[in-house]
Amino acid sequence: MIVIRPATLSDAGLLTDLAATTMREAFGPPHNPAELVDDYIRSALTQPVLETELADDRSTFFVAETDDGTPIGYAKLRRQRPPRQMPAPHRQNAIEIQRIYLLQAQTGKGQGRQLMQHCLDHARNQGHKAVWLGVWEHNASALVFYKKMGFIQCGWHTFLFGNERQRDLWLWKGL
Repeated sequence: MIVIRPATLSDAGLLTDLAATTMREAFGPPHNPAELVDDYIRSALTQPVLETELADDRSTFFVAETDDGTPIGYAKLRRQRPPRQMPAPHRQNAIEIQRIYLLQAQTGKGQGRQLMQHCLDHARNQGHKAVWLGVWEHNASALVFYKKMGFIQCGWHTFLFGNERQRDLWLWKGL
């Protein structure tokens, strides 16, 4: 069992470290060159960037911890316009699960499911009727996980990862 709590501005350093580690684990070699991942981290996952995101009232962060308080993952939900490819009735009141990551050593233990369920419950409790997310088309383990969680593909978009254009799939789930 893990403990999931809302993140605060004082968690910016912790989230910076978690984000860098999980980004390297999920997208570094052999999937992408280390330099590409490091460039992305230096531009998008710095402490000042995360402090700005934590202060944004459209964003909600959660930290997943073991019973002893060791951080093992995090999630970020963000209220913004969903992709136009998402079925029309569900676009009206949807929220994005913009990031959801666990340390690689923690995957396969049901903790990702707990973190995702927490995000889904939070979205539902906030009155949202659907969630959506983008996932790299080559992230096979994430695609399997999202399918098990009931997400459905509704399109794709180009994501700029460092200086490389990659394709992310749009997935959504009704609540």
